[in-house]
This record gives sequence, C-alpha cells and structure tokens, in this order.
Amino acid sequence: MLANNYEIGDVVTYKTHGYNFVVTIPAGASNLEVRQRGYKGLISDDNYLAVKNSQGRYLLNGNYIVSAVERDIPIRGSLLKYSGTGTAVEALQAINNIQEPLTIEVLCVGKMTPPRLRFTFYIPREKRDNSAGQIISNSLVALPPPPPRPKPQSQWSTGNWGECSVTCGNGQQTRIVECRDPWEHLASDCPTSLRPPVVRTCGDPCPMWEAGEWTSCSKVCGRGFKRRQLRCSAGGGVTLPREHCKLKRKPQELDFCMVRP
Repeated sequence: MLANNYEIGDVVTYKTHGYNFVVTIPAGASNLEVRQRGYKGLISDDNYLAVKNSQGRYLLNGNYIVSAVERDIPIRGSLLKYSGTGTAVEALQAINNIQEPLTIEVLCVGKMTPPRLRFTFYIPREKRDNSAGQIISNSLVALPPPPPRPKPQSQWSTGNWGECSVTCGNGQQTRIVECRDPWEHLASDCPTSLRPPVVRTCGDPCPMWEAGEWTSCSKVCGRGFKRRQLRCSAGGGVTLPREHCKLKRKPQELDFCMVRP
C-alpha cells in the first residue's frame, strides 16, 4: 500500500514556553506517527503533544488543559490514537488516510526541559507537490528546490513618430526602434522577425484648383465675357478654403468671348 507513497519525517526540539508549531499534516496523508520522548526518559517532563484542526480548534491538549489518559480522537476519515502522558514516550498515531489537514504542536511548560519530537507520515505521489509545498513553508522538511524561473526576455521598444517630411503629398516618417532588456538596458537578443517598422509613409493630398465648365457668353451678338467656377480641392471631393490654394497657379476664372452674327 505504501509503494505509491512518499515518507516525510523530521526530528524537532523546542525550548519556547507555550505552544510551539511542529508541522502541518496535509489532507490525504496516511500512517501518521508522532512521538515525543520524555527528557532523559522522564514520564512527565512538562512537554505535551497538541493537535488542531483546519479551523484552528484544538482536538488534543488545547488551552493548557492536558489529557493524561489514553484516548481515541475521531477526525474526518480516520481516528487518532493518543497514548496519554503516563508513559516516557508520548505517542499519536493514525493509520487510515486523513481527510482534513491537521496541525501538530508541542506544549512546553513547567521546568522547560527540551523535548525531542519525531514525526513521520506518508503522502500519495500525485499529492506530493502540493503537500511538500505546505511543509516547506514551515521549514521542517528539505525537498528538491523549485524549477528555475525562465530568463526575462528582451523586447523591442519604439519611440514616437517624427514629423512628416512633406507638408502635403507623399512623404515619410521615422522613429527610433531599440532592443532593450527588462531593466531598460540596450540589448541584442530581440527576435529580428518581430522588429517594428522604422519608416512609414505619410502626407495628406496637396490642395489644387479645380475648374468647372465655362458659362455661355454674356452677349448673344458681339463681344462679351464668360465665367467658370473655381474651387480649391484636396481630392476626393473635399473643398478647402480658397487661401489653401494661394501658392498654386490659379486658372483663369473670367474670359472674353465673341459671338458673331
């Protein structure tokens, strides 16, 4: 049954008055055994095992009240067997899988003789990572270190686009594109295929005069004049104020005409 499980254990000593944390037993653990050996073989050395459930409620020897007799403590999915304090080795055992996390502590009072406590339990292989993480956080069991973090990647950094090279028509804009590492230092390991463009086209259509059709001559006979409408256009049917085309050569808007009889 234990072939698919990992054993975890440690030896712990304390000298701090009151309740001292030992280990958190994860849900799913089995074959739990905790032993607290009396100082120099003493039956009562003023050190006692204590157990709390996941809600922080003491199931054994809490609130400085110690149980001297052997007893069974029902927990979810299993049964804790407690030896009592009348022996030189105080013991706590659970054979079946524990269905809730338990916190093991040792209560140190009185003469403050140093306890010597040993615990072992098994956890399923598929739960090793989660349980081990919990135990490592309590600094009681040394397990393999976590995998190395991936190296931070450099990225392309772009500046703002510059001014267009022309005021109208087809021009170009440029910007600064640099490869920088996560600390904003210049780097050279950015993927070339992902480099943003440095140059782009720019420029609005240049304004120009557009001339309409000539009107009929103002005279039905003899010399008169004719007129056509001019407008300043940016292309695409957009009409601009006439002053936008003042730098362009203005077509003739009024002309003479002759109608012969």
